[in-house]
Amino acid sequence: MARRRVHSDDQILDAARDLLVAHGAAAATTGAISERSGAPVGSIYHHFGSRTALLARLWTRTVQRFQEDLLSATAAAPPGIPRAVAAAASSVDFALTRPADARLLLLARRDDLLGSDEVPPGTKATLATLNTPVTALISQLATEIYGSSSPDHLELVTLAVVDLPYAVIRRHLLADNLTPAHQTLVTTTTRTLLRSR
Repeated sequence: MARRRVHSDDQILDAARDLLVAHGAAAATTGAISERSGAPVGSIYHHFGSRTALLARLWTRTVQRFQEDLLSATAAAPPGIPRAVAAAASSVDFALTRPADARLLLLARRDDLLGSDEVPPGTKATLATLNTPVTALISQLATEIYGSSSPDHLELVTLAVVDLPYAVIRRHLLADNLTPAHQTLVTTTTRTLLRSR
């Protein structure tokens, strides 16, 4: 009979995330992750294969969590500007409800975490297409709002839906003062920017 796992993948990934956010990539050693999660080092290597593979899983999980919330929020909104506003609001909501994950996306650079040949081929393939859903959403929003996904339209939608929320989240989440009022500010500004064209 196989032994029941005591520590889930999510517990181990959470420990790695918390170390990265608090102390940087160098602090997220396998030993430190083991100590923080309570999972034996051997168990970590057994389930992830390497530290690099673990960090790749962590990055993928975090981006996919963000995208799931984003796509769910936009799917529920009417087309055009309301859908774009829902996208901008979703980014702030993610930072409010999953601050540790949001901090990882703000503070860690993917290349610093994953710049290694140890990343499994399947994970490399996943990483190569990880941003495809967001790219497709931006193009869809530009077409819904302006009738085309020309470079100018894509740039404006990206500014309103991606860059603006990112700037607000970065400044206020890292200062520990992000609030729902910032979500209102972002959505109001997003709507104004998109209507200005």
